Amino acid sequence: MKNTAVIDIDNTLWQFCDVFYRVLKGLHANFPPIEQWTTFDFWKQYCSEQEFIAAINSIHRDQDSDRYQPYPEARGFLQSLKERGFHVIIASHRFKETRQPTERWLARHQLAYDELHLSFEKSVLFDQAVVVVDDAPHTLEKAVANGALAAGLLFPWNLAYEENGFGLFRDLNDVLGYILTSTAGRHNR
Repeated sequence: MKNTAVIDIDNTLWQFCDVFYRVLKGLHANFPPIEQWTTFDFWKQYCSEQEFIAAINSIHRDQDSDRYQPYPEARGFLQSLKERGFHVIIASHRFKETRQPTERWLARHQLAYDELHLSFEKSVLFDQAVVVVDDAPHTLEKAVANGALAAGLLFPWNLAYEENGFGLFRDLNDVLGYILTSTAGRHNR
């Protein structure tokens, strides 16, 4: 079986939270800044669940906009995984109707991958994953519980989980170094 890497998009390949904050601020002027997003329910006193989901979906539907640029190291990160024999599955919590804008965005920025998985349950992929890269601590914990090496970028909402068996880093170059060091000599799953 192949070495499979399951890679998130939002706050992994691009800085989704900055755009999301601007949209949320439009819903409620007193929305807290990103530094205060230390839990996944930070939004509940500022907007409804429907408004929150609609805000996310509006960004995803417009993903292929020129305004939404990947992190500078995203292309090299994915290409390095591919060059080292990883089967790269891009996995994102997204509605199916956002598939085309997502595919166009990935193609426009030459972000290499083998499969695109859009659903609200990424963990269905973890039985085949050697590596999972995501910003959500609950996703990373599920990956670790399933035996995968898990890592992500460090954000206010995952900082408290830093010691939960996965690596959190400043940028994708550091994530790549962690993956390559940790998987060196591992057999294919």
